[in-house]
Amino acid sequence: MSTNPISTNGNIYDQLMRGIDLVPQNDYVRHGSLLVERSIDREFVRAEKYLRGDSVMRATFDHLEYAKRPTYIDKDESARGSIDYFSPVRNTISWDPRVAHRFADGGRQSPALALAHEAAHADEGVDERDRLFEKKLPLFDNAEERRVILGPETHAARTLGEGTRTAHDGQEYRVATPTSR
Repeated sequence: MSTNPISTNGNIYDQLMRGIDLVPQNDYVRHGSLLVERSIDREFVRAEKYLRGDSVMRATFDHLEYAKRPTYIDKDESARGSIDYFSPVRNTISWDPRVAHRFADGGRQSPALALAHEAAHADEGVDERDRLFEKKLPLFDNAEERRVILGPETHAARTLGEGTRTAHDGQEYRVATPTSR
């Protein structure tokens, strides 16, 4: 299933989608309340196992897997290239398990850490997430991106030996596996 190719954070475009059938139609593999598109399930399992090496990500995935509302994880097939994002309206993470990120300081993050970043958005309460998305900040775009980057993402990156960042930026590049850098 192709997901939202316009919005990187599930903002304006997702608001326009209200009222349209928001139930994804792809073939999914269930991991508790996480429903993973079958075509990327093997990569998801590998990424999740890796991320569970961090206590914050272990708690994040436990919470998402036992949530009352399902969260979908779709393969990112954006026409604009890989744009991992979380759509709050569809409660869907769009993720490319073969795209890593490189930062200006030379730091690198695996596709698994990109999944962790989007899972942290999905795990935040709706009211708080919406409030933080509305607060614009230089370097981070908004307070929600700052919360995720400097909080759960940085914690996981340090635990797992990956690069950290201090802004919502980076260049994408292809890798062989979800845990490659």
